[in-house]
Amino acid sequence: MIKVKIQTDNNRKFTIPLPYSMLRVCASILSSKFVWRLAIKGGYHQMDKSPFLIAPPDPKLIKPLLASVIQELQQRKNLILVDIKLQDGTQVMIKL
Repeated sequence: MIKVKIQTDNNRKFTIPLPYSMLRVCASILSSKFVWRLAIKGGYHQMDKSPFLIAPPDPKLIKPLLASVIQELQQRKNLILVDIKLQDGTQVMIKL
């Protein structure tokens, strides 16, 4: 489970647990053909501004890649991904 901890300058603490099953659901949505069709349609509106066109990746290749990333994250327990303290006293920590 990924834990996002936020502490504000006036000592308010928020902890947001993010289970790996939620990551799997998001990965399956991102690797769906429907989402990629919408992304490609949106890209054609900005094609006039861009000097080159990037071919979209195949959704069949994205799904195993995201699955392997999630599997690796599950094996790395207690790894701190982000630990930031801002000048106004806000702290953000993302931990596996």
